[in-house]
Amino acid sequence: MEPSTDLQPSQRLRVVHLADHTGRLQVIFPERNMLDISAVSKITKRRFEPVSNFQSLGDPLIKPNSVATILEASMLKETTFSIRTKNDEMYRDITSTELAEMFSGPLNRFENISINTQLIQRPVDNHENDEEQILQALGRFQSIRLKQRLEETLEIPPLPATSHRIIRLSTNKSAGTDELCEVIALDPSLAAQVISWASSPYYGAPGTIDSVEDAIIRVLGFDMVMNLALGLSMGNAFQAPDNGPRHYEDFWLASVSNAVLMEALVKAMPAPNRPKLGHAYLAGLLHNFGYLAISTIMPPHFSILSRYQEANAHLPSEVIEMQILHFTKEQLGSWLLRYWSLPDNIWTAIRYSKKPHYYGEHAVLAKLLYVSHQLRNNDGIEPSVLLELGLTLENAEACRDTIYQKSSELHKMVALINKVNI
Repeated sequence: MEPSTDLQPSQRLRVVHLADHTGRLQVIFPERNMLDISAVSKITKRRFEPVSNFQSLGDPLIKPNSVATILEASMLKETTFSIRTKNDEMYRDITSTELAEMFSGPLNRFENISINTQLIQRPVDNHENDEEQILQALGRFQSIRLKQRLEETLEIPPLPATSHRIIRLSTNKSAGTDELCEVIALDPSLAAQVISWASSPYYGAPGTIDSVEDAIIRVLGFDMVMNLALGLSMGNAFQAPDNGPRHYEDFWLASVSNAVLMEALVKAMPAPNRPKLGHAYLAGLLHNFGYLAISTIMPPHFSILSRYQEANAHLPSEVIEMQILHFTKEQLGSWLLRYWSLPDNIWTAIRYSKKPHYYGEHAVLAKLLYVSHQLRNNDGIEPSVLLELGLTLENAEACRDTIYQKSSELHKMVALINKVNI
């Protein structure tokens, strides 16, 4: 094998290690594809789990003929690939002939075990068609049942009463601190969360925060507390799943980190371009709300989705969701938030957060969510999006790095919230 000098991502091979109670299996497939765990199970008559919790670059290649290996059959029809034999090595070129010879022993076989991601359906472009796509995906019986769950709250909790009150309050332009304190005080758990938030080391407020009023006046401000309380109360309507992908961070930690990064990005923008700070914070806090919804509505599907996400950590989440569910968490999350009458800019931004070239209403907030997502995942950002927001890559990365430097404070903040929820 020769070092690859003109590397094309579509030619790269991905190695993933799977295991069950009887042993290990190595699978090799093109990086442009998605590993089909169901196909592997049908071929082997075994139920494998990915060995690595999270490995976006794939696992190191195990020496050929030392472990059972299944390779994607379509690779035999192509000519040249590149593969890494160790985690710290460069990709090296290998021909399909060399690959076939290398894995010609009795422990190896070539089978159809992956799906070309170009063949996977994409989400509908317009949110107005989301409900139809979601319900079609769930099937006629399940779609009716889902409707019932939304309307009769058989499985999904209703929008908490506190959330209803805060939404109504947000439309009252004359509302002030006293009214907001009264609403939050009706939910002692929420009040404790807001106070814990304002008391966290992240904000470094002097003295003790003894009340929601203190949190508003001395630390967070009216707009921030209103949107924070709305996000927390809605999040409390669902239980964070305990059977999600092992590489997925704690739901609240991911939500809080995104919210404070959104806050930092807005402050770094030129003043004329900025959306409301509280709305940016709330959109960041609820950006992954659909993840909770999937785990609540379809626990078996969620478990399958989690296994696929672990095995295909190299792919965007929406690609895997479309193959397994035929809709994305952004579609479902924004649909529920719209159903629950959240402000249009919040659910719209979440719906289009994975579309950097969305130019509809509330595009600024959607693009901020896109930038935040790319930063947190160390993925590239479309330069035109940064230009439209009035940000430079250096500004954006500095915001992210500042948040990372305060990660211990964010962990403490989340720990306080989780403690209140116990």
